[in-house]
Order: sequence, then C-alpha cells, then structure tokens
Amino acid sequence: MNRAPLLKVYGHVYPVSDALHAALEAACAGAMPDDADEAVLCREGDMSRISFEGVYFPVEETLEALKRHLQPEHQGKLDVLDLENWRLVRHVFVQGHIRSTSAPLNNVLDYSGH
Repeated sequence: MNRAPLLKVYGHVYPVSDALHAALEAACAGAMPDDADEAVLCREGDMSRISFEGVYFPVEETLEALKRHLQPEHQGKLDVLDLENWRLVRHVFVQGHIRSTSAPLNNVLDYSGH
C-alpha cells in the first residue's frame, strides 16, 4: 500500500570534513525512508547532502552531530517539512552556529509563488 510520506527532510552542508560526514552517517542511520533504494545521505565532492521522504527522520541526532562538528567556514541548511502538522522548520548553518525558524507550509508556499 502506497501512502504519502509524513516527513520530508532536505539539506546540505559544505565544505564537509571526513569527521563531519561520518557523524552525519551515524546520525542518519536511524532514518526510515519510504524508498529504501535511495540513500538518505550522500557526499558530493566537499558537500554532504540529505534527501529524505518517509515516516521518521532523526532530526535531533542530526542537529547534534552538526553542532559537534560545525566550524565557522561551514554553510548549509536542513529543511524539515512536517506534512502531518503542515509546518516547515528550517535550520541554517552559518558562522559555526545553527539558526532555526519555523513557519506554516501555507506561508512558505505563498511566499515562493506556488
């Protein structure tokens, strides 16, 4: 039975070190995607990219891994779309810190022109 995912998570961080990528691999290991054929985390050159659609994603573990390894030169973001509660939480990585904001998906879609 196919059903729509309850959670979508997309993000990236760069430039990524081996230690940061390994920490993200460990943190993302508990993700339960709808499509097991797609890797949740991949490395593209000096960037680690997260792409997830499914039921459960270890957001807190992933953010903790990032907090332990983020340096001022790291940039990126992690968007968590909660389709059950119709909410977007965006975590932006800048200057070695994580800034988080949240908004209803309707506001995000209106702003982007969709």
